[in-house]
Order: sequence, then structure tokens, then C-alpha cells
Amino acid sequence: MATKHKSSKAKTPVKAKPKSVKKPVKPSVKSSKQKVTSVAKPSAKLSRPSPAKAKAVAKGKKPAVSSKAAAKIGARSTNVRIPSKQFAGAVAALESGIKLMYAEDYGKAIKAFNKVIADYPEEPEIQASAKARIHACENKMQDRTRTVLRSADDHYNVAVAFLNGGELDSAITHLQSALKLSPKADHILYAIAAANALKGNKDQALAYLKQSIDQRSENRFQAAVDPDFAALIEEQSFKDLIAPPVK
Repeated sequence: MATKHKSSKAKTPVKAKPKSVKKPVKPSVKSSKQKVTSVAKPSAKLSRPSPAKAKAVAKGKKPAVSSKAAAKIGARSTNVRIPSKQFAGAVAALESGIKLMYAEDYGKAIKAFNKVIADYPEEPEIQASAKARIHACENKMQDRTRTVLRSADDHYNVAVAFLNGGELDSAITHLQSALKLSPKADHILYAIAAANALKGNKDQALAYLKQSIDQRSENRFQAAVDPDFAALIEEQSFKDLIAPPVK
């Protein structure tokens, strides 16, 4: 029996198509140019430092201050004044003079205000107040001189006020008027001697002091410790006047 052979033209087997593999989908990247609207705006604008200032900060140096800024800083610093260590003392000295002024002891008040000016040169405000009060005291003293001075004591009291205030010429004028009304008053002679000693009139001071001691011997002891006669301490004539009398 004849064997059947398969034809060479037999169909070749058909290859199965591979299943399509899905490529992974890449996430979409937004363009850098896309505007972001979700970020909140800063509440205040931050000024960028200038390149020179940034370099100075990086090197550890203080940035330079502009001339306008320096002027503003200088203006602020001049407006704020720190009281000096002597401020409290200056105020206390000024108040002492004011008390004398209210007590109408204008001569001593002027002396106190002058001391404030001399002792506290670093307190311009206190000095200005003291100078203004000196002027007020001088006006009060001048008002007194305009009144009618009838007695020797009237002239003497005004003279003492001028003497305490350093107004030596005015003091001597009133003392001379007082002396005319009471030529032998030892206290008037003593005051004229002190005023002349303060002015540097040594001969006149010694002459009036001698008359004062002649009227009242106790005045020699007062003159020996009186600072008004400090300029006469080395004078032999003054030493003779204040020496106790020989028994």
C-alpha cells in the first residue's frame, strides 16, 4: 500500500502576534514659565542690599552710612541729652539761690547764682536760669534804691545787699550816704572798710577799719576772721590793727 506523503507546499505555521505592551505614561512636567498663583505674596517688600553693602557684610565690616542717614542720626543724638554727674548738684545749688531770692535777700541770692555759674560750667541750662535770676534780683535791688531812703539804716541795708551781690561801687555809694547821716556808726565804717578791701583799695580799707575799731574795739576780732579782708592779711598795718591791745 502506497504511503501518502505530505506536500511540501504545506502551510507554514502563523506566528502569534505579541501582545502590545503599554508604555508607562510619564508624568507631565509643567513648564518653568508657568505662573504659580498659589504662593502668597509677602506682606512687605524686602529691599535687596547693594553689592557694596553685601560685600561689607560678608567681610564682617559695618556698612557705610550715607550722608543723609548720618545727618538724621546726628540730629537725633543732639536732641537727647544725658545729664552729667554734676546735674543734681547744680539743681540743688540753683534751688538754694531761689530760696534766698524768695526771701528777698537779693544780695545773697546773686552771690549764690554766681557760684552756680562758676561751679557748673557744663550745665548750660542751669547757667542760663541762674543768669536770668541774677538779672531779676538786680532789678529788685534797683527798685529798692528808687524808694525814699531817709535814715542811715535804710542806706546801710541797701548797701549790704549790694555788697553781698558783688556790686561794690553801689554799696560804697550808699554806705557813704549812711555815714553822712551817722558819722560814728562803727558798723557803717566797718562795711566801708570791707568794701574797699574787696575792691583792692588797701589804704582806704585800713583807714576806715581803724575808725571802726576806735568806735568799737571788738571789730578787730571780727576783721581777723573776715574773708573780706583776705587781701590785707600780709599787711603789717592790718596785723597791728587786729592785734589785741597791750594792757
